[in-house]
Amino acid sequence: MSGQSSLDPDHLIAPPKLPLTGDVYLILTAAGSSSRFGDTKKELQLLGGASVLQRSLEAFLGGERLAGVIITYPEGRLGELRSALEPLLADGGSALPRAISFVQGGRSRQDSVEKGLKAIMSAAADPANAVVLVHDAARPWVSADTIGAVLASARKRGACVPLADLPDTPKEIGSGGFISAHPWRDSLKAAQTPQGFALATLAEAYAAAAADGWVGTDDSSLWDRYVGKVAYIPGDRNNRKITYREDLPMTERRSKVSRIGEGWDIHPLVPSRKLLIGGIHLAHDKGEAGHSDGDVLWHAITDALLGAASLGDIGSHFPPSDARWKDADSGGLAKLASDLVAAEGWAVGNIDCTVILETPRLGPYREAIRANIARVLDIPGANVSVKAKTNEGFGEIGAGNAIEARAIVLLVEKSYPRASRD
Repeated sequence: MSGQSSLDPDHLIAPPKLPLTGDVYLILTAAGSSSRFGDTKKELQLLGGASVLQRSLEAFLGGERLAGVIITYPEGRLGELRSALEPLLADGGSALPRAISFVQGGRSRQDSVEKGLKAIMSAAADPANAVVLVHDAARPWVSADTIGAVLASARKRGACVPLADLPDTPKEIGSGGFISAHPWRDSLKAAQTPQGFALATLAEAYAAAAADGWVGTDDSSLWDRYVGKVAYIPGDRNNRKITYREDLPMTERRSKVSRIGEGWDIHPLVPSRKLLIGGIHLAHDKGEAGHSDGDVLWHAITDALLGAASLGDIGSHFPPSDARWKDADSGGLAKLASDLVAAEGWAVGNIDCTVILETPRLGPYREAIRANIARVLDIPGANVSVKAKTNEGFGEIGAGNAIEARAIVLLVEKSYPRASRD
């Protein structure tokens, strides 16, 4: 069953004892699928350099200190949501709540909030005197004034919701594709979050709804059905919920964020070594000296990959002092680096390389080099460019005693940097 209906007064839950003077808890709901937003979970979308989830939590940190925060998440995505908060958690500011916990959500928002309430009830020192704020994690623009007003009203009246004016004229629809009613806009409002309640009483209302199999439209509808009237404060047009990508500011609507990395390397050419460029063996009487196989192009690409993701350089991950990398396949090292980059939430967009070598000519090997780079990094061959230059006889390269390589890599964001699944 769903919607609004009255109950026999004997079935109503006793209202809380007011005013409420205890702790404040926050539930951030982030267990939805974000199917209408696109290929990124909306709470992981970057907004001014931080995730939407982080921005939503930060909005609550400037007011009354929170005793605890519950963040609901969909199955299989705990790691991503944790990662989306890492910059804030790592900062360790004094405004952070005493406890931040993640609770796997249910099949619906109502199920998820109920799980969050159970987690808070099990940890709260005085739940009968506490207040819980339930907020959509996809509402990052909620103001301190709105939060403070909801909290103050919930403490005084037991339940409060911010209500915003409707910008458009509402219509009720019926069957057959026709409008069934034309209500006045002034009598209708749009519910926002946070919605504030007496913690223990709301938990009772959720338990009663679960027992009845009753589904409400939001938290306040459960309170209205099982407890009593809900107070409201004026909402804020800026406190909008992100549902579609068009809900983002124009500057944030790009589907991907990109990063660029530059790599460079140079090696001596010595006898009795293979000349390897991008994993392809070139016939020559000299090859690159090096701790690994010396493949100068792979080394430049590896540095570019790591640099674009701010992960250091090839020497920090594969130091020549480590015997494990003695005569190592440099293509294998590049693959390890690309795996590190992927674990941070990035994918390779394209690679542009230049090899500076006097002899032999690179032309006959160019396509094989491109194809091998694409194969190892699992990207389309069309996304790899390999160019060749000579040093016109100047310096050690011009004398045939050295080889140099440069690489530029473009990374595109897959979801959110440092994203990993639990």
